[in-house]
Amino acid sequence: MAGPGGTRIVRGVLVLVGVLATAVLAGCVYEDEGDPRPPEASSSVRPAAALPSKGADLLALETHNYAELEQRLAGAAGQVLLAVSGPADGPGVGFSKSVTVTSAGPHTVTVACVGAPRALISLSQAIVGGIERTDFELDCKGAQSQVVQLKEGSVGAHLIRLHPDGGVWTGAVAGIKISVG
Repeated sequence: MAGPGGTRIVRGVLVLVGVLATAVLAGCVYEDEGDPRPPEASSSVRPAAALPSKGADLLALETHNYAELEQRLAGAAGQVLLAVSGPADGPGVGFSKSVTVTSAGPHTVTVACVGAPRALISLSQAIVGGIERTDFELDCKGAQSQVVQLKEGSVGAHLIRLHPDGGVWTGAVAGIKISVG
């Protein structure tokens, strides 16, 4: 048996051991066998390739080409239903945008490109039995306008990649404007 005060020492040691055990166990994480484990990283998966950056001279040329493209497309009269543009070359080429036509009838489609010898913009609309598609082959010397009959519903405009490998950036741009009235 412990003498007077001996019990107090034993209790103190037990409290100290309990505190240390609690501190050690607090750092542990318990995972239930039923919890899903995150998948391990596979060495066969490669990260996505980053696009190369455009230099200052190329960005300045592209900005100039966008300004000229806006001037070419500005001649489209009427209420604008859709206006979209994008790069016509390089690894990030193209655009794809859709809009809902609320009033069927004639719409003026104006297309243009700047800085490339040619471009291809496609206008498509789902119809009963398939898709109606109008392609605009551009020679990039000026804007082209054409009246197209559109039906109510979604219509999509797409700048098509002309070079399968994407080519290099030259600052070329293309765009489309669809207007009503």
